[in-house]
Amino acid sequence: METKNPFDAVRSMMEDNLAKVGSATKSYLDVLQKSMLSVPNANEDQISAFRGYIERQVADNQAFVSKLLRAKDIQEALQIQVEYFQSQMRTSVNDAMHLSEKMTAASKRSAG
Repeated sequence: METKNPFDAVRSMMEDNLAKVGSATKSYLDVLQKSMLSVPNANEDQISAFRGYIERQVADNQAFVSKLLRAKDIQEALQIQVEYFQSQMRTSVNDAMHLSEKMTAASKRSAG
């Protein structure tokens, strides 16, 4: 008789919940974007860029959780967490540089 890993059922339930959260997040972003676009003088490019940023963060987080759920042992789980933390730090630095460039460009436009 085959013995099942007791955590397989929990892992499966968590993966199902992760998919549901992804669907709910997309619906929320659709409503948020629609609401933001209804504001007078809304900047569609900025709103789209904001949505893209949020979608990338959500996708990264979902990929991390999905990968973590598949870890075979604590060592692998810790390695996944370290890699995720490092990638988030790199992303934060890149986002900060991008934001700084946009602010500098906007400042030059308003001064000129």
